[in-house]
Amino acid sequence: MLKGKQLIELSYDIQSGLGNTDVPDFDTLRIMGMATTLAIHFRGLAEIDYEILRRVSDHYFGIHSSELRACLEILAEIEYVKLVTKSTKIESIIPDIPRFQDIYDGVGDRFNFSDLNEHEQGTLLILSELQKKPENRDRLIAKTGIDSPLMSRCIDIGTTGNYFKQFRTRGRDVIASPFYFADNLDQLVDISVKSGADDIAFVVDVIKKNQGWPLSMIETNLALGGQKLTSVQKSLLVQLCTEGVLKPPSIKFANKVESFVFTPRPGGERLDSINREIYERAMALVSCVRKGQLLAESYRIKNPLAILSALKDRGYLGANSEAQNQYKNLVSMRVGKFRHASGNKYQFHLIKTDENKAALNLAIDLLSTGETKNLDLNQEARIALSKDDSYIQSILSSVELKKRKSVGADAEAAEQFDQLIMELH
Repeated sequence: MLKGKQLIELSYDIQSGLGNTDVPDFDTLRIMGMATTLAIHFRGLAEIDYEILRRVSDHYFGIHSSELRACLEILAEIEYVKLVTKSTKIESIIPDIPRFQDIYDGVGDRFNFSDLNEHEQGTLLILSELQKKPENRDRLIAKTGIDSPLMSRCIDIGTTGNYFKQFRTRGRDVIASPFYFADNLDQLVDISVKSGADDIAFVVDVIKKNQGWPLSMIETNLALGGQKLTSVQKSLLVQLCTEGVLKPPSIKFANKVESFVFTPRPGGERLDSINREIYERAMALVSCVRKGQLLAESYRIKNPLAILSALKDRGYLGANSEAQNQYKNLVSMRVGKFRHASGNKYQFHLIKTDENKAALNLAIDLLSTGETKNLDLNQEARIALSKDDSYIQSILSSVELKKRKSVGADAEAAEQFDQLIMELH
């Protein structure tokens, strides 16, 4: 039975996929996902005007204004927010979300899997099976105990939300989730049928525990971190890289190019353009300290996590003779810059932008837990929640204007085309 963090994380992913799409089959699951969405975006914010939130909640979070109060009352119940009210009207929200507590755990304590209806339970069970690998449809039915008609309905809804996708590959019906495998899903499904989904799940799990491991060392040592791989698993990992399912960043150090392996890139709503840049910088940070740990020229890094933590705390790394070669890629990505110390020794200094700070925090998470945290933050939404009514009006007017412009442009183009045809005749 699903519970706690996993239950809420999956519900959040489903809500992110569906947005404001109405699904009559779902009830509590949507509220769970919506409440989590608000909690994720509220953390660290000052007092929020309720009217501002009400006006932007549908646009940014897919939460209709009529659903907002129920979500806020749940957050108030678990003491994540304080609601400032006048009579029965909510006037503002004061976030009080613990800085170091996992939000999914906090919301998860409020809900039980057994309270959900069969469509909600079925959807969550299917999605939980697809987090690390695609799965054969018949095997999904056998493992989850969901009957075929319910499975079909859950898959149809999930296809609309883009968290399920169906494939017919090598004579088999396979289900996969674009939320957890963003790149070359067709190839992944084909490999899973040909080589076995369980080995894919095993490889992904080992990578998660050892993010940023050099591909050359995996191939040479038949191991990833301290975990031995069979020749089949090693070949599978290399094939996942070759087919673009895994996209290990390649970095040039001196005259050698090295690739570093990470778990599949997150998909769905988790990686907008801003967060994609943050994710790429985080992988580069991890790759550079892994290079110093495992492929050092002279001075080996004993603890890459301690190095990144020092960079976060002090804003720079102590001078050494390998800094220019080890961190030059981070300079080209505008993550940091060099300062000459003496001789051939340089310090690496972080450029303290919000994006670089977020990338450094994510890199630390990748090394410490293997997870890609906070990539689901919509920075524009957080900014909007701290602004006044005139700012919100300009945002919403811009959205409507873009819609009207799009329609207008199409009509005008059609008219011009008709006029051109008339002139030709």
